[in-house]
Amino acid sequence: MSNDAIDNENFKKYIDDFFDGLELYDDYKGRHHYKKLLKASIDVFLQYESKYTAKDVYRMFFMIYQITDEDKSKRQEKKDLVGEPNTVLNLIEVMEKYEKNTGELIDRQRDHFIHSVNVFLLGLAIYSQNQNYREIFTDYIEESDYEKYYGYKEGIVSREEFLYRWGIASLLHDIGYPFEIVGKQLKKIINEGVKSISNSYDVKLGIDFAEFDEFNSIVKIPPYCFAEKYREKNDDTRILNLFKPTDILGYKIAKDFGFDENYTKLLIDDLNSFVEYMKKEDFIDHGFYSAILVLNSYGKVLQKYKKDYDFFFYPVVDSASAILLHNYYNKTLQNKKKPFKLKVMDPHKSPIAYLLILCDELQEWNRQPFGILDQKKLHVNELLIEISNRKMTIEYILKDGFIGLGFSKDKQEFINGVLDINPVFENGLDVGSEVRPEVQNEIMRHSDIEDIQAPDIFMRNIEKIAIQINKNYNESIRKRYARAKKKGKIPEDLEKAHSYLEDDFFKLAPEFQLSNLRQARSIPKKLNLIGCEIAPKKDPRHRIGPRGFDESEIENLARYEHQEWCEEKRGNGWIFGEVKDNKKRISPYLVKWEELDDKTKNLDENAIKNIPKLLESIGLKVVRSKIRLLTYKMQEYYEKDNPQETKDQNAKVKKNATSEEKFNALDNHVKYANYKQANFIVQILKEKGYELVDINDKRDSIPEFGNNDIEHFAKREHYGWCRLKYDLGWKFGENFNEEKKLSPNLVKWEKLNKKVKDNNRNTFKNLPVMCAEEDVSLKIVKSE
Repeated sequence: MSNDAIDNENFKKYIDDFFDGLELYDDYKGRHHYKKLLKASIDVFLQYESKYTAKDVYRMFFMIYQITDEDKSKRQEKKDLVGEPNTVLNLIEVMEKYEKNTGELIDRQRDHFIHSVNVFLLGLAIYSQNQNYREIFTDYIEESDYEKYYGYKEGIVSREEFLYRWGIASLLHDIGYPFEIVGKQLKKIINEGVKSISNSYDVKLGIDFAEFDEFNSIVKIPPYCFAEKYREKNDDTRILNLFKPTDILGYKIAKDFGFDENYTKLLIDDLNSFVEYMKKEDFIDHGFYSAILVLNSYGKVLQKYKKDYDFFFYPVVDSASAILLHNYYNKTLQNKKKPFKLKVMDPHKSPIAYLLILCDELQEWNRQPFGILDQKKLHVNELLIEISNRKMTIEYILKDGFIGLGFSKDKQEFINGVLDINPVFENGLDVGSEVRPEVQNEIMRHSDIEDIQAPDIFMRNIEKIAIQINKNYNESIRKRYARAKKKGKIPEDLEKAHSYLEDDFFKLAPEFQLSNLRQARSIPKKLNLIGCEIAPKKDPRHRIGPRGFDESEIENLARYEHQEWCEEKRGNGWIFGEVKDNKKRISPYLVKWEELDDKTKNLDENAIKNIPKLLESIGLKVVRSKIRLLTYKMQEYYEKDNPQETKDQNAKVKKNATSEEKFNALDNHVKYANYKQANFIVQILKEKGYELVDINDKRDSIPEFGNNDIEHFAKREHYGWCRLKYDLGWKFGENFNEEKKLSPNLVKWEKLNKKVKDNNRNTFKNLPVMCAEEDVSLKIVKSE
């Protein structure tokens, strides 16, 4: 089985159960074998989850349910009809290209094809295992005016009715995602470009959709009788434009949720002005555009082939409204700023929307990352799932990476806040994640790389460092060569390396010059990852020598150097091969850090150990960054406020130990949490218009914060701490237990005990004083 497959037998069994009870209309009426073909594509996908196998599921579903000129109800197949355009599949092709080609221009974006197929399959699994949901769905169909639903026989709703509606909703719910990508690209440009000039640029983002009315319109094809039958059944649609997707969606949702005439009008007006609202509130809801695309596509093709238009106004509109609701329900219908203020969704109101919200939120395994930051994260690679009438339990297993802070808890809270779970799962829904012990270092390492920004460094210093890197490299190769020659045996790779040496940096091949420059540019970032920075020799802070880095810091930075080196080589056309060949650009070292031999690892580690000496050779030095010094100071103040709690820890260090020595004696997870806390404080200060600057900055310092700011900062700091703990596998427990990773403080701020709250508040009460102390030399100012 591939590592990219879902390693859960229950999940596969649930899918098998669904298909065992499924019979397709075209199979028993047209003597086809479409069910087997669809199941085959799903089986292959479950064995190896990839973009390719996901697209096969898409193709199979939308080819089986393609609307054509054939009259299947009369079993009349046009013999001269070989093929025709498949509008939906064309839309999918466009989305795939756009998602893949633009992903690297934004920070956070992950695959929506593998994701959507897994959403589709998760819904099938729930339907097959949960009788409560099946009954709710069946009642919904039978209570509607739709008379053409799929059935084994008269009056019995077939699983195919669910398959069809659910397939459209789940597989197309992200079809409008390119609209959101555009907004994310703009946001990244603003945040990283315009706002780098000054935070005073308060630019709102949104799509200025000048031709939205054109987009929000189903193409009219003669004889223009598309909506007549539906309008006759629903006299209250007389004032609506039933060629307008937002009118159709608003009416459908209002009808499902029992809105009166006034609220129906408010909802339709809200949807018709939703583009302007998104622009004003600085967000883009791709579900809104996805729903419109679905209605536009099916509306046109059904008119083109003059099909029964009830097919559009019931199953297709049901699926499209579910697509709209998968974001819109939470963000708008439950939004206190809007007039609707709905509570948790009752599954009887819109079963497909309910299921889409649930499955979309739960599906997080095997999602290929495209965004810049998402590519740096590793993700869920195993799923444990149990579904019954009474309960659904889902657990995400992390063997070699991490998902995101507070992942499973956030999902549990979101779902319980949006959906009424008990009518479907009598004993509720349980979402958990298991973080394997070996994963925790990966969490810390990758999180650091993501969060820390390297300071700029002058090109003159980059040039000096690069020249010195080449000089040091030449010296090391010559020493190794001399030792090998003395022993009488020179390895072939060392012989080649020695023959390529060039002492004049500017006579090196351009590729090697740039390689040294890349390594030089990377040093500030590497140092920042461990709370250090480059400073002139006259800086009063204590210099950090080669022995100032601990073993974990050296390994982490060596890993990062190897990762950057691999990116550089691949970017220059190098590929992996067992035997090195410079002419063919083949290297055996283009592998993960774990796959390197110790000798090669030592080369990277020695390069890290040599950074302080390297910088000193050009008149610079390595010092602890002021954020790191602030971290020491925060721990020092915490120990003063909590002497009993830190008594055992302080017993490990000598009596007159410095703040740094005391900090270094802390357990690794405590050090990491404190370091992350200090960086998080910088972030939350910005939220209120403050920033940390050097003590010599000319702006006036803030001597203290007001009570409102202190309360805001304390809450945000607690929230960040909780998310960090959850990401490291901690859970709530009445009593603290480090071995079992239980803490009584993993609760909402309102439920936190007073002592812990006061500790959080004291951090911000003391922060201006801590920053101003001589061994930190920072101050807090109002942002420009």
